[in-house]
Amino acid sequence: MKTVFSGIQPTGKVHLGNFLGAIKNWVRLSNEKNKNYFCVVDLHSVTTHPNPKDLNSNIEQTLKLLVAAGINLNNSIIYPQSKVPQHAYLSWILSNFCQVGELQRMTQYKEKADSLGSHSGIFTYPVLMASDILIHKANEVPVGDDQTQHLELTRNIAERFNNNYGNVFPLPEKSSGKSGTRLMSLKHPEDKMSKSSDDINGTIYFDDSRDTIMKKFKSSVTDSSNVVKYDIDSKKGISNLIDIYASINDISHQEVERLFENSQYGEFKIAVGETVSDYLSPIYSDYQELEKEDLSQVLGNNLDQANDSAQETINEVNSILGL
Repeated sequence: MKTVFSGIQPTGKVHLGNFLGAIKNWVRLSNEKNKNYFCVVDLHSVTTHPNPKDLNSNIEQTLKLLVAAGINLNNSIIYPQSKVPQHAYLSWILSNFCQVGELQRMTQYKEKADSLGSHSGIFTYPVLMASDILIHKANEVPVGDDQTQHLELTRNIAERFNNNYGNVFPLPEKSSGKSGTRLMSLKHPEDKMSKSSDDINGTIYFDDSRDTIMKKFKSSVTDSSNVVKYDIDSKKGISNLIDIYASINDISHQEVERLFENSQYGEFKIAVGETVSDYLSPIYSDYQELEKEDLSQVLGNNLDQANDSAQETINEVNSILGL
């Protein structure tokens, strides 16, 4: 049985990109023969200096949405990162097996330093990400293309540790769904759909009404050719819509092209909007039911299991290091 780890930041309201880029894939993995750890990585959110009340609310909202999305809790553990302090402990250990030059080359460090400032949390958070993955000895990490560089760093760190102290950590592999790994804004398809985006009309949020979703899709940016064809270079907007439709329906881009080869853009936009609304509606309904419940009752002993797994790794690492 393989061990899977993945995380999501509670930095804002959950949107369609989070579902199709990550959570939908987690639901699939949770119904396979895996040991799954799905973590709300709230310590990473501290890099943005969030408002405490907002962060607390976002953590609870995200945890409940993971349950509402249909993750199978029989073989999956859902928990907030900050409640398992072994993540941060292992991060310090692993920082001694990471090169400064590697952190300087991180693409997201360069991007985030421009908007958040070049404080050390922005610089070193890839090591914490490596700790997140390795604390449960994950074999597989479902991530989007934008996180591939971080996963490679994790493998490098694990390999260096293993070279010094034996075969302690597995070298985690990347897994991802057929499509939907990086959804773009409906208004600015050259930019990623974002929780923190100021362009609310380019982002589909989990609690958007059906009317709101349809309006956003009808006004989405495409091009003048009126041909439903996937071409990420010259047709970014329509390619993004194809990606969304393909991901929700678990079909290929080519199948979407065949389905809508005789359709105008207006018709296709409506079809995508209806598909998205049908997908999100039951999730939001289940989330509203969970709003009435105590989260600790919903998740049961998930946190205890996460702590036990993490401590087992720390005990082994401490013993090996002579701590």
